[in-house]
Amino acid sequence: MAELVRTLDIYNIIRRTMGCMDNEVLRHGEITAYIFYNMLLEEGIYTENELAEYTLIGMLHDIGLIKTGFKKKGGVADYETNNVWAHSVYGYLFLKYLSPVGDKADIVLYHHLPYYLHPRIKSKYLKVTEYLTLADKMDVFMRMSGHGMEKDYFTKQADIKFSAKALELFQKAQAKFHFLEKLKSNQYMEELQELFENTSLNEKAKKGFLEMLVYAIDFRSQQTVMHTMSTRTFAVELGRLLRVPTMDLQALYYGALLHDIGKVAIPTAILEAPRRLTDDEMRIMKAHVVITDKILRGVMDPKIVEIAARHHEKLDGTGYPRGLKGEELSQLERIIAVADILSALYGKRSYKDSFPPEKIKGILQGDAEEGKICPKVVQVAVSNFDQIIQHYEKERDVTMERYIEISNQYESIYAKFKSFET
Repeated sequence: MAELVRTLDIYNIIRRTMGCMDNEVLRHGEITAYIFYNMLLEEGIYTENELAEYTLIGMLHDIGLIKTGFKKKGGVADYETNNVWAHSVYGYLFLKYLSPVGDKADIVLYHHLPYYLHPRIKSKYLKVTEYLTLADKMDVFMRMSGHGMEKDYFTKQADIKFSAKALELFQKAQAKFHFLEKLKSNQYMEELQELFENTSLNEKAKKGFLEMLVYAIDFRSQQTVMHTMSTRTFAVELGRLLRVPTMDLQALYYGALLHDIGKVAIPTAILEAPRRLTDDEMRIMKAHVVITDKILRGVMDPKIVEIAARHHEKLDGTGYPRGLKGEELSQLERIIAVADILSALYGKRSYKDSFPPEKIKGILQGDAEEGKICPKVVQVAVSNFDQIIQHYEKERDVTMERYIEISNQYESIYAKFKSFET
């Protein structure tokens, strides 16, 4: 079976999503990852796939900012030098519980911990963590004004703030690969693209990285943390019941998983509004579909893009953003539309509780009768309602356990790191 989603696609979705968060966050993540990659390459003991995984971890080392916020007065330099623990802890928890590289999550957890404190912790990835710490500091030192780092910082702080061996490896890598010059010419972007183009992570790993990214975005709001998972589960179940071909089922999985990725650019105050949205707020909320399209188009398979970008379209043309009608919408796009509505009706919101089954069925059937959504898909959803919900609730329990675990662990880990300051 042909590869529907490539490793390169995963990298490009991550970088575009980070760009929607904040361009400076993206640039810092990319440059840190590139320096980190060159240091690991110089060490010469890692496979191509391991290098790709570590480089993705470097890209995602500040992923915790999705939860803690990144619009600060001092920009990246501020959150890289002040109150560094919050985003480090959330980044660690997202990687540990939501990603395919959970065993390597320590690398992100400890990347701001000064070297002299390393004897107080245990991690089999401490050496690699030291490399990421150095790469992170180098980008802050080289590019960011207002960082407060002295010109001879690296001379004075060797084996205090960072590992002297990591600095030595950095210097060896620079002498061999001249990567600092490539940063100035932007050639580094081509090298990163080439790395991921020549790497083939397995399907589980690719899905895992995307799931982590999407669920981290959902995690900003307790009200929406279940929505992506439920929409994905409902869409795939409906696809199976409708006996769509295997490749289409894969496209449906990815399209449903990514359908709300554009919400990364929507303010949390709107996502968590404890009431129905005002007209102005709704206009902002509706923009998430356009942003989703912008993130995915030109990267993902067109079928996946259309599934994700058309989940709010209606058969009668009253949907958004394009007001498509009838035959303009494929079977897969009709399935995602029903799955999204089912998720909204069955799930809790800040302004409503979950609707009872009979009311949900009635609303779906009413929309189908009015020509808004596909009667065939609705009939399958209604006829197999209990089975679909039962499958979803198994997935829900797992997701909620992770959500609770992340929430509970954050406070204790954060307190531990604050104690390092005393």
